[in-house]
Amino acid sequence: MSSDPATSRLAWHRRPDVRLSALQAANFAGIGIYMPFMPAWLSAQGLSDRQIGLTLGLGMIIRMLTSQPVTALGDGKRGAVRVLVLLHVLGAAGYLALTLLPTPSAIIAAMVVIAVINSGVVPLGDHLTMAEVRIRPSLDFARMRLWGSIAFLVMSTLSGFAVAWLGIGMVPLALAACGVVAAFVTLAAPEHRSTGLLPAQDLDPDDVSARARLLWLAIIASALINASHAALYGFATLHWRSIGIGDGTIGVLWSVAVVAEIAIFWAMGRRASSSLGAAMGFLAISGLAAALRFAVLPFADTLPLIFGLQLLHAFSFGAQLLGIMAIANMLAPEGRRARIQGRLSAANACLMGFATLASGFAYEWLGAMAFVAMAPVALAGLAVLAMAWRLARTITLTTVTADDTGNRPVLLDSTGHGALPVRSMGANR
Repeated sequence: MSSDPATSRLAWHRRPDVRLSALQAANFAGIGIYMPFMPAWLSAQGLSDRQIGLTLGLGMIIRMLTSQPVTALGDGKRGAVRVLVLLHVLGAAGYLALTLLPTPSAIIAAMVVIAVINSGVVPLGDHLTMAEVRIRPSLDFARMRLWGSIAFLVMSTLSGFAVAWLGIGMVPLALAACGVVAAFVTLAAPEHRSTGLLPAQDLDPDDVSARARLLWLAIIASALINASHAALYGFATLHWRSIGIGDGTIGVLWSVAVVAEIAIFWAMGRRASSSLGAAMGFLAISGLAAALRFAVLPFADTLPLIFGLQLLHAFSFGAQLLGIMAIANMLAPEGRRARIQGRLSAANACLMGFATLASGFAYEWLGAMAFVAMAPVALAGLAVLAMAWRLARTITLTTVTADDTGNRPVLLDSTGHGALPVRSMGANR
């Protein structure tokens, strides 16, 4: 590991994979508290169900609008590490401020500000992790990212016990503590800054080049497959309760899905990044798995079948994340990689927001058949992916990065192992 201070903030450990695994865990620990218990905290502060829905919905909209510009700050002179530290510190201050606000309207306004801050946290963490993988191809993005899933699972479980012991009022305090810890962990994250943009005609994603269109098609396909999970996230618990499954078992069902996600990250991450074709194959598998999962879900009335469908989360979500992260790493231009992570996050938030809204109406009108209505969303993602596949067969891609010194540009293949052009699936055969 280089001793250059530009690539290492605090040398509390020499291994960048450990430091980035800790970063991913720190970024997701707070989410493990926020998702299950923030709505309950809002309710305890006197917000009505409608106000809680408004607050959470605004959070999705804010994420869609601000994720790209906030994340793009990581491409600037200050670097992604400093920006991410600042976001964690501001987030902690925002959660502490929530405990002092006297009215629901003030709380809603503060939650909007917190949503702006949080919109850059996960994409900047992914940006830093992928940047290190690009420099050091021996590292495995998925095996570092899985610690985020582990942290989410552990914190969502522990926070349940903490709320039962200390009361719901501990939620913003715990979130603030997570933010402070995450800021210190982020200081130790390695950072390799780009030496600058490469020729715009080859790599600029804003150009109307085939490379840019391919990247956008992949992002849209991934976001559609991800959005097909909206009804599951919103209404699966209600559905399972309605067919007589107890809350304890439901908690296990959700945990099984996260464990399956962790398993595919551990076992298959390097395969997804082995080539552009492999990455797109992972996206295709995820779309098929999502369509199957949601088409069958309303008819699953036995625990073994429901458990089996939850295990499909490894493919419907896990394979989707691995595929799109590998594609973004291969196609995003130097100097704009944080911006691309922001665009991916914004696309996910946008389509998930619309799908969540639609699934609410669908569940009200159709009941459990609302899950079947999500299958066409996944299939639409596959249709967009087919367009990307055809485009990928017509172009030759070349990626350029920096060597371990952070100075000399070298050509890498799609895995980062060779100084050769990256040839897409059908190019020049």
